[in-house]
Amino acid sequence: MSLLRSRLVQRWRDFSPDARRLLVYSFLGFVAFAVFGLIFNLYMSALGFRNDVIGVFNALPAAVVLLVGLPMGALADRFGYRPFILVASAGGVGGAIALGLVSARLPAVLAAGLFALSTTIVGVLGAPLLAQLSRPDERVVLYSVQNSLSWVGSLLGYLVGGYVPELNARLTHTGAGSAASLRRAFLVMAVLEMISLPFVVQLAASPRLRASAAMPVRMLLKVDWRRFLRVLIPQALLGIGAGMLLNFLQLYLAQRFHLTPGPIGLVLAVGALLATGVTLTVPAVSRVFGITRTIGVSQLCGAPLILGIAFTTSLPLAILAIYVRQSFLNIQAPLSQLFGMEVVSEQERARMASAQNVVFSLGFAGLGPLISGLLQVRGGFQLAFSVSALFYLLAGSTFLLLFGRLRLPSEAH
Repeated sequence: MSLLRSRLVQRWRDFSPDARRLLVYSFLGFVAFAVFGLIFNLYMSALGFRNDVIGVFNALPAAVVLLVGLPMGALADRFGYRPFILVASAGGVGGAIALGLVSARLPAVLAAGLFALSTTIVGVLGAPLLAQLSRPDERVVLYSVQNSLSWVGSLLGYLVGGYVPELNARLTHTGAGSAASLRRAFLVMAVLEMISLPFVVQLAASPRLRASAAMPVRMLLKVDWRRFLRVLIPQALLGIGAGMLLNFLQLYLAQRFHLTPGPIGLVLAVGALLATGVTLTVPAVSRVFGITRTIGVSQLCGAPLILGIAFTTSLPLAILAIYVRQSFLNIQAPLSQLFGMEVVSEQERARMASAQNVVFSLGFAGLGPLISGLLQVRGGFQLAFSVSALFYLLAGSTFLLLFGRLRLPSEAH
């Protein structure tokens, strides 16, 4: 145990100071966003919205990202990341505070949109930031560490997000699923966002955030579009499939099995704990099977598991399928980020990361929940999740067809 601890400490010290600050900042954001992910749909349901309308709300931030995502990545390549991460962090704090304080339906929806958009901007810039701060021989490990931290953060966020409404319900003798109890979790989210501000200010002061070379404005959108599209098509398919399922897991557990926020948070937290361990195996798995094959096969394995989630009426079987699906899909997550960064030139990385986030967000937070919500009011979770499984199958098959034999520079080290 002490040997493992010393190795982890040494690995942490091997990262640059800026990389460590970014990982801490990202971790706090992961915790806050997990609280949001657990509570938002439950909160909208408590305010009286139907599942199809909730799907529309989930889709609205993606529509904005579609308009600003790629230009933002291009401008970040030209001017550096500093103004973008500062503005996004401020927006995240403001949105979180508003969610915790307002009770009217329209302001709550607008505050949620501000928070979701701000966290999406941070997500767009996260991959190129890590690529800029890392050496080629450490990138697989660094992306794997960040992905593992995302699941540790999710674990804590799900536990906190589920416990706070239950605690408020006991103290105030109200329901744990009431709007008032759920708002208390948003206040915790706001505190986490404020704690992260000193780290983002330190990152903003780093000279590495300056653009390495100026680029004429007319050149900002001049990229290898054929290569971009080949990468983005499987990403879009996966985003739609994931959005149809993951955005509604909370409501699925609440409406099919009648769980309250506390047990739902516990279920998702255990899944995050398992995913944390799985993502630490990513470097070893990718060395054995290859990066591209690992990505494609992991996506394919999600399809039958989602069908199991769709049709089972047994809570233990549903939870087991959720956990196994999550493990498979989180093997490919850090590798997909790395893949996008290594198939383009260094000057195109922010634009590729932005494009990946735009198309994935359009599917995950846009078309996916929109389609899923509409299908749920017609055929329930069975119909919606079955279509989700089809998109997972298409994503994995398309990726393997396009890139199954490609070998990345990281695999040469």
